[in-house]
Amino acid sequence: MNNILTLPIGLPGQGMHLTCDPLSALFLCILAPQALATSIGPDRKSPTFWTFILGMVLTVVAADAFTLILGFELMSAASWLLVLRGDRRPATLYAGIAIFAGACLVPALFLPAGGIAFGLILFGAGAKAGLAPLHAWLPRAHPAPSAGVSALMSGGMVKVALYVIIRYGFVVMGGQIQPWWGAALIVAGVASVLIGALRAMLETELKTILACSTVEHVGLIAVGLGIALRARTLNDPSLASLALQAALLCAIAHGLFKPLLFIGAGAVKHGTGTTSLDWLGGLMRGMPRLGGLMLAGCAGMAALPLGPGFVPEFLLLHAVIASAGTGDIIARIGFTAVLGILGLSAALALAAAVRIIGIGFLGRPRTLRAAAAEEAGRTTLVSMGILAALCVPVALAPGLLLLLLQPVIAMLVPGAVPLPLGYEPFPLLLLAACVTAAAFLLLRKFGARGEREVPAWNGGFGKPPAWLPFGNPATQATATGFAEPIQRAIGIAILGRNSLDPGEVFILEPLRRLNLRFTRAAERIRRATIRQRLAFVFAALVMFLLALGLTQGQ
Repeated sequence: MNNILTLPIGLPGQGMHLTCDPLSALFLCILAPQALATSIGPDRKSPTFWTFILGMVLTVVAADAFTLILGFELMSAASWLLVLRGDRRPATLYAGIAIFAGACLVPALFLPAGGIAFGLILFGAGAKAGLAPLHAWLPRAHPAPSAGVSALMSGGMVKVALYVIIRYGFVVMGGQIQPWWGAALIVAGVASVLIGALRAMLETELKTILACSTVEHVGLIAVGLGIALRARTLNDPSLASLALQAALLCAIAHGLFKPLLFIGAGAVKHGTGTTSLDWLGGLMRGMPRLGGLMLAGCAGMAALPLGPGFVPEFLLLHAVIASAGTGDIIARIGFTAVLGILGLSAALALAAAVRIIGIGFLGRPRTLRAAAAEEAGRTTLVSMGILAALCVPVALAPGLLLLLLQPVIAMLVPGAVPLPLGYEPFPLLLLAACVTAAAFLLLRKFGARGEREVPAWNGGFGKPPAWLPFGNPATQATATGFAEPIQRAIGIAILGRNSLDPGEVFILEPLRRLNLRFTRAAERIRRATIRQRLAFVFAALVMFLLALGLTQGQ
């Protein structure tokens, strides 16, 4: 597994070195189902799509810094072209983030192991993963390309960026870990979780909701990694092992249900012409198979029991509770606050998932195209079915997956002894089946028989006309109305009255103004007369000679 393959291409006299240790094998297993599911769709005809997959694989199996940078930049360039093909506006922002990430990673990988190198890696790979505060590009760029590419970007590309952080934070620089590394990851992760979950609850575009949910899950993984790094500095391998179990299992689960949801969102757009929840509704009638698969994906997104997302958050909360018992009083207060924020974010994620199914797939159709929507194509259902089937062992046999993760955890935390999982899904599944069967039998024996039409109170609205066979859609809640109480209670305090992401307000907007100033200054220089240009050159020469004279005089 640890043998290194050398290819005779790359740097002169160096070549490219590839390896596949337990960590690389894990992330290859995360990428493989996504690549298989998305390659069934129309994107398989695009060479750029396969270049994108090649870049991700090359980054994961790289055994030297040059090969890792080559794969990372290949992944960035190919994904930028795919975003550009979908929408030019977010492609410009994404190009800036990709350039920034590369500019941070290139010097970091060749610097001595230490705080500066890790800080650059955290900024570069964190920006690529959508980790706060450099996350505002993700909800814009990920919905832009086709559904298959969006699925790979949210399910695969962000994991590759997190892989770089894990590789260098735990393995390459494992002997020089500093206490602030874990704290920085925890703070950035908590901010991502809160902002991502809140925006997922408030947005109305389906693909944007899923992209914001990706920001949330990236934050959950970052919190687990931060706790593990902190536990290593405290020489607590049990806590580090528990946190890594949560982070890695969350990466596996998110790599399955999020591509499933993005592929489903693409099918919704193909069938209805829109992904706005305010214009959908009643899709479960025309698209029952798609609706069932989307329900399975939303169960993972909401971290419901017996879903693929429940066990990772269950373990992460246990890790946070255990961390609250370590360190000084400030650390205990901080981890108590982290626990509260994670609980709030879990409730917001549940509400966002309920809104996707309740507003988009249940209720009455809000447009004629939603009412006339037909079932998704066979290739789409097969792609989603593959991912949904792989979610089953994550949901019902997490203990087996944790056993398979032991070599990875032993590699990242030497001497770690993984704790046994105190979660048994099968008794819970049996209990749910018994309750469901009992309710069905009681309703069948004592329930009302036949059907009877009675007038219903519908908020003061009159009887719908004959051309609205499913009833008047104005009598049901919209996605915007469903989210309004959350917007008033929490959204205004965190996002402001205009619901602007803090990453846009404090980072993207100042950068935009700075870019505008530089552009205007360059334009003034371009329009300068020959006298003004000669005067500028003369002034620069005088300043250079003055500085040279002062230097020699000293």
